[in-house]
Amino acid sequence: MGKSLAESFFTAAERDQVTAAVQAAEQETSGEIVALVTSASHHYSQAATVGGFLLGLPLALLAMPWVGHFFWFDGQNVWIFLLCLTFFYPPLRLLVARWTWLKRFFLFTEQVGEEVSEAAMAAFYSHQLDATRERNGVLLFISVLERRVFILADQGVNDKVDRDHWRSIVDDLTAAIRRGQRGPAVCQAIGEIGAVLRGHFPIHPDDKNELRDLIICP
Repeated sequence: MGKSLAESFFTAAERDQVTAAVQAAEQETSGEIVALVTSASHHYSQAATVGGFLLGLPLALLAMPWVGHFFWFDGQNVWIFLLCLTFFYPPLRLLVARWTWLKRFFLFTEQVGEEVSEAAMAAFYSHQLDATRERNGVLLFISVLERRVFILADQGVNDKVDRDHWRSIVDDLTAAIRRGQRGPAVCQAIGEIGAVLRGHFPIHPDDKNELRDLIICP
């Protein structure tokens, strides 16, 4: 069985580089940074449904005259069209569901934003970023299917750093991921997050790593 989107997002070397980047950033701040990569934030079943229908529609129109002629019906018969569409829809729906690059064409932008935001919030709590000593955990959430990045910080950080401060980091990283520059871009983003935390949460003599540095969620 092949690797998931999340498992194949980084090379082995890039995983080590990202982990090292988190550790380097945390050596200068008591803040906690977690980089999390997930294959998708949602299953998007409606994308497969819409994709199967939209792809099947032109094929059904093209096949309709030939099938109608074969059964001695008028080539513009609506029942022949429905028969053709019914024939093409199931396999095309399956293809859209399985082929990531094809499914992306049928995702709704508004839903994608909501699903990635909700998935990031769920990951934030499930991986205990809200349980650090100074409430200064920051999650760098990457959802591969949607090519979306989300940064979520705990209350201690939000009290000192405006949430809009993360926007430029998110925009730059998203653009780099689209260009295929994954490992180096994620390391740079982690360094920028660490620089923000360093200004508000200096390192303590008794500081320890409270959370995992890199999480891959297939």
